Amino acid sequence: MSVSRTVLSVALVAVLGTASLAATTVDAILANPSAYDNQHVTVVGTVRDLQEKTSRKGNDYDVFSVCADRCIHVFTFGRPKIAEGQKLTVDGKFSAVKHVGSYIFYNEIEADEGSLQ
Repeated sequence: MSVSRTVLSVALVAVLGTASLAATTVDAILANPSAYDNQHVTVVGTVRDLQEKTSRKGNDYDVFSVCADRCIHVFTFGRPKIAEGQKLTVDGKFSAVKHVGSYIFYNEIEADEGSLQ
């Protein structure tokens, strides 16, 4: 393969990869949750209702909402450096309904590790 074809291939992969990670809106997801269920999404909004928690097994996690016109719940392991009122981009897997033990969570994004910006 020639150098120009290699460069073109790499550029095409970079563009297509970026297109698949284009942000959607919180409103679009909440208007049709089943269309986004079990899909990887990227949303941008403002952090609200930040809660730092620790599981019974001692694992730290945070839950909060990311809000634009409406708000969507976000779950993340650990203690990322985020603050109430901060504008944030979240990449993660959206679940319309998620069962964890005896708990049921609705319309929640589980953030990818290291993705909160």
